[in-house]
Amino acid sequence: MKRIIPFLIAFLIVSCAPAAPSAPTLSSGPTFPRLGMWWPNPYEQPLEKIARYDWVILDEWASDFVDPLRALKPDIRLLTATNACELDFNPDTPYENDALKNIPYQWYLTQVGSTLSEDVDSAQTVLPVEAVTVQGAEGEIDLFVAGDSALIEGESVYIESVDKINRRLVVERGYVRPASAHAAGVRIAAHISFWPHSWTLNVSVLSPTGIADPAIGAERWADYNARIGAQALADPRWDGILVDRSDANESWLIGHSTARSIDPDQSNQLLGDYSAFDESWNEGLRSYLDQLRAAVGQEKIIFLNWGIPYYAAVNGNNFEGFPDDSNFRSWRAQTFGPSDAGSYFDWMEKSRQPNLTRIETYEDDSSPDAGDSDGYPNRCNDSSFTPNYRKMRFGLATALLNDGYFSYEMNTEGHGSLCLMWFDEYDNAGAGRGYLGYPLGAARQVAEELNAPNLIESPVELLSAWNIWSDGGYNFVAHLDADSPQAGGASARLDISEAQGEDWRASFSYAPVALTQGMDYTLTFSARADSPRSISAWVQQDQDPWKTLLTYGNFNLTTGWQTFEAPSTSQGSDEKASLTFGVGQTTGAVWLGNISLRAGNGDVWRRDFEHGIVLVNATSQPVVVSLEGKFVKIDGAQDRTVNDGATVSKVTLPPNDGIILLRK
Repeated sequence: MKRIIPFLIAFLIVSCAPAAPSAPTLSSGPTFPRLGMWWPNPYEQPLEKIARYDWVILDEWASDFVDPLRALKPDIRLLTATNACELDFNPDTPYENDALKNIPYQWYLTQVGSTLSEDVDSAQTVLPVEAVTVQGAEGEIDLFVAGDSALIEGESVYIESVDKINRRLVVERGYVRPASAHAAGVRIAAHISFWPHSWTLNVSVLSPTGIADPAIGAERWADYNARIGAQALADPRWDGILVDRSDANESWLIGHSTARSIDPDQSNQLLGDYSAFDESWNEGLRSYLDQLRAAVGQEKIIFLNWGIPYYAAVNGNNFEGFPDDSNFRSWRAQTFGPSDAGSYFDWMEKSRQPNLTRIETYEDDSSPDAGDSDGYPNRCNDSSFTPNYRKMRFGLATALLNDGYFSYEMNTEGHGSLCLMWFDEYDNAGAGRGYLGYPLGAARQVAEELNAPNLIESPVELLSAWNIWSDGGYNFVAHLDADSPQAGGASARLDISEAQGEDWRASFSYAPVALTQGMDYTLTFSARADSPRSISAWVQQDQDPWKTLLTYGNFNLTTGWQTFEAPSTSQGSDEKASLTFGVGQTTGAVWLGNISLRAGNGDVWRRDFEHGIVLVNATSQPVVVSLEGKFVKIDGAQDRTVNDGATVSKVTLPPNDGIILLRK
């Protein structure tokens, strides 16, 4: 939607070595490339330009343009929108806040708070509270800070300053939600905002119930929101609805929004572990989507943004801000998986039809601070602005590895309304949409096999070469197990008897490993566990400051052997780094074998279409791809260094780039 989620910590899953993707079974739908667009502005942008896309999200404010757009493109899909867990407000325009005023206070997701220590009337601007801080495991946590908005029953206040000594809050009363008197002992807690001028609502099943409609009675936000979302589709002209902010495991808000803590049941009790909250949030999301699906019927489209992978209920997912490297979710993981969030290929395979899954790449990946409401400085309006053609090609070529859609937009603060950028690759430099036709098969790897030396010189059978370390509250031992090795005579079995959830506090490591900054290194290993669980892997300096140089993220293990392959780019040079497996997430047994760490990256891919091919280089180095015959580059008007109309039998692809070539 208007936002990007670059920090879903729970989704940092590095991929298994991908098998050859299954061939698509296309019988309908537009030819390729396929394009979607979010929130163009039909009041200011030509409808002819908006109608070039295969599907468009408009929202209710632009419903007057549904029929005119369909007149221009009868098969266009048009969606309205809702939000799973946020409501916007405008403190300067009261009439825009009616929806918020009617929301029961029990439904807001707030931080851990305090209580009023005295009665207050409706005009008092200094509020005495029982506490302004709480002690957490990592130190003192502020319950309130200047700039917070806070919830007191049906009122919200804006906190101007905090007097920690006297435990008093100086506030603006009646901020968005009307002022009223409150008794001593009433709870006051800071709202949580991720996006400027918005408050987060509590989707979790831990949420207290409230009454918005006396005819319905007590219910939770998710139940109410499903009914409201269904009402948006009462107009039969809409093909479906986007559900923004439908991501799982919402504890990521801490540190990435105004949240310093989360209090899911409004009990003012600080949680030491948010795993139960995440599970309850996910349960609430699934219930919400089930109710929405039941209310809108089986034919309407429900489309998610970085959504929970609840494939059976929805028609695909938007990969906003792809590729998202801010938390080391590699291109491989996001594209092929496996991933807790669902990879691009997962969503294409498992979602309902019609499947609108889309890769959305931004020119500018920045996103606003929750307290920043100044608006986006739109460079599209600059006469000298030139899009990042390489970045666009990388996103588009990745989308073309499967049957999804693509969009290149300026920024999350405005989407298509900022500008509708159009590229030679979209229509073969004006020749027409759908010029590639349909795919002839699945994507396939075309990189040469990695043949660099294994930097792990000692196999796990030589346990003496591996270091075993555990912190207080963690403990594990390692021994050789020859009963069921993946290959060779034995595997390393790690028995973790004590664990408290932090991976690095129980580590199995090998040193020295020599790395060069900017080089790709591919980790390959086999693993299984006595029950489903995750482990993690990384390479770091083996001495202070212990900087992480290669991040491979988490791996989901099952009771059967799997072979994992994950590339990463080194963030520094070190002759004596340490490869580490973190196993402190939970207790149990883990088996490891066939470990290799080699310079290089095999993520060079190709897919063939009726009238051309697409190539993707997702490595950090240029690659030369030889072709089996003659192909022609697009004869474009934009980036002539790439699309110059030349006939080629091989091409050199820069790092993180892609290209479309036409058949002669």
